[in-house]
Amino acid sequence: MKCFFYFLFFTVFSNTLLAKSASHSGIRNSHGRVLSGLLMQNAALHSGMKGTAGVSLQRVIAQSTRDSNIVPLIDSVNLRYNAFRGSTYDYNTMIYPYNYPYSSTPMFDFAGTFTRPQVLYDTMMHWTVDPNTLVYGYYETNIAAYDGLSNLTALLSTNIDSAMNPNMVFSNSFTPANKIAVGYSSNYIGGTVDSVFKQYFAYNTSNKLIADSTYELHLGVWRLAAKDYYTYDGSNNLIQIDNYANMTDTSFLLPLVIQQKYVNTYDGSNRLLTVLDSTFNGTSLMQNEKDTMAYTGTLPFHTSWKQYQWDAINGYWAPMFYMSKHLNGLNLPDTVYIQGFDSLLNSWVPQTMDVVHYNASNNPDSLKDFEYRFTYFPALPRYTTTYYYQNYTNTLEAGNQLSAVNTVKVYPNPAQNMMTVSGLQLAANTPVDYTLINMNGQMVSRERAPWAGEQQLFTDRLVPGMYLLVVQDMEGHLLHKQQIVKAQQ
Repeated sequence: MKCFFYFLFFTVFSNTLLAKSASHSGIRNSHGRVLSGLLMQNAALHSGMKGTAGVSLQRVIAQSTRDSNIVPLIDSVNLRYNAFRGSTYDYNTMIYPYNYPYSSTPMFDFAGTFTRPQVLYDTMMHWTVDPNTLVYGYYETNIAAYDGLSNLTALLSTNIDSAMNPNMVFSNSFTPANKIAVGYSSNYIGGTVDSVFKQYFAYNTSNKLIADSTYELHLGVWRLAAKDYYTYDGSNNLIQIDNYANMTDTSFLLPLVIQQKYVNTYDGSNRLLTVLDSTFNGTSLMQNEKDTMAYTGTLPFHTSWKQYQWDAINGYWAPMFYMSKHLNGLNLPDTVYIQGFDSLLNSWVPQTMDVVHYNASNNPDSLKDFEYRFTYFPALPRYTTTYYYQNYTNTLEAGNQLSAVNTVKVYPNPAQNMMTVSGLQLAANTPVDYTLINMNGQMVSRERAPWAGEQQLFTDRLVPGMYLLVVQDMEGHLLHKQQIVKAQQ
């Protein structure tokens, strides 16, 4: 698991955005993803929603990173939005988290990955340096779709080198209480389906997530691949996660065995303090990693974070990494220090220093990464990341009011042979047009039918993948728009 934190710090503090793994053995939990999820949950619960309806806000629309050793761009992102949706900076890891994960992990019932991402773009285009050719160029495009409450309902991730990197398709449905009900994902490599997953979520009477089950499509049959169980304290803090899977069973027929256990503690303000990870070693659970967070005042994000790894041979917690943040006068992190522990010197050794500048709206304007040179930090940064913003007006209240009127449902989604459209607020026999557009922008079908309370659309002849369903009246007024997925037969 140590490799994840090398990945995390290299990605976050060197700002190479796409060191993300293309692996989709991701039904297995990752300590790092779980920790990030817990921190995002914690920050979301304590910070609340930024801005109110009718107030001018900013959202990030681009980001570029340069390497001072080679001067040119090494990574950049361009984002496009529709409607009022915006972006939120993650002060825990000091990044804008753009990318949807390649794995199904515990969702924690928080405003995060599957339900409401922190960057609510409709399209993301990404350029980076090809690790094979070292040439900077286009890498991927992500296209997202949301419901009226900004829950992520579908996402298509397309890589330019799709023969080597997967094209991912995600689709999510939600409960009447606005909680994720089912998450669906499929992985295409070279145009061929490599893996398909479904994840079901269960809640208690307080709408707290208590379990989820992940199924993988194996030889044409859905097989249970993993389960997660969640335990809360009296303040509804998530204090334990138990993950069950069977790492050696390729048939998906043997019983699931506990693989990882996370035990969490909180401070008096219900902020995450510690995460203890125990991992199955083939015979039993063994403590593996421990993270400790500390906070300043009432801030929702941590201002220091230490990670330890259990040394089973010597029987003690070996320190690994230490992050600390200096705050400016507005309690925003303006300098972030990362240190690694040198076991020979028995002391912390500086690794990187990040200096953050903010614009007049208190959004990060630039982040400069300095690499420690044995005895000092240089005057010039190794990496410089610049953020670009767009002003927009938050019309969230109007959007929610619209969603309350527009009760349209499209199901099942994903669909194989047929899907149903219901909930249009129309008089009986009103003519309605239904158009399907593929991800290349080409219309693949259109039909008109009088409204009779619901409408069946045949999808059996569609090529598996993602499509945009556009519902209009005869005058061309938009009644509903949604991403849908044609599932593999």
